[in-house]
Amino acid sequence: MPVQVRVAQPDDADAIAAAHIEGWRVGYRHVFPTEFLDAPEFASTRLERWRGWTWSEFANSQLFVVLLRDRVVGFGHIGPERVNPVCDESGSNTITAITTTRARGEVYGLYVHPDAWGSGAASALIARCHEYLRDEGFTEAVLWVLRDNPRARVFYEKSGWTLTGREMMFEPPNSPPVPEVQYIVQL
Repeated sequence: MPVQVRVAQPDDADAIAAAHIEGWRVGYRHVFPTEFLDAPEFASTRLERWRGWTWSEFANSQLFVVLLRDRVVGFGHIGPERVNPVCDESGSNTITAITTTRARGEVYGLYVHPDAWGSGAASALIARCHEYLRDEGFTEAVLWVLRDNPRARVFYEKSGWTLTGREMMFEPPNSPPVPEVQYIVQL
């Protein structure tokens, strides 16, 4: 299957939102309550945020999309490491208050639509994210992932990422808090 990665464009917003929404709904079904994941507000809030293109206000960040057979099936949002990270800020309308540091890069979010899982799309996307961060002068990068997300954790570990030992709690609205773990990679 031909996989391509390119810089995201505003016309990609609905496909990015679909990957984000369905990635959560399928990937986190065992973590979050069904009422939270299936609530109309869950999807409409993410769709509205991506259509608002608010991610671009995140200083020095880049948003890539991955295409499978010319269809956008996922995204990777990267840039300088956040000083006080919060889960799922990609596409958020609160990012203007985020402080970053140039010490390391960070993958803020990487989601592939479940329809494209196993296609090679995620591998192509993470490789492009690594390349971009290296080109920006970073020698290492971090990311946060839900501790109870074995599929993503195995993917990151196969891509060269290792646990740092840092953890934090993600507290989504209308759902119990869940732990996240931090990974690091040498670029």
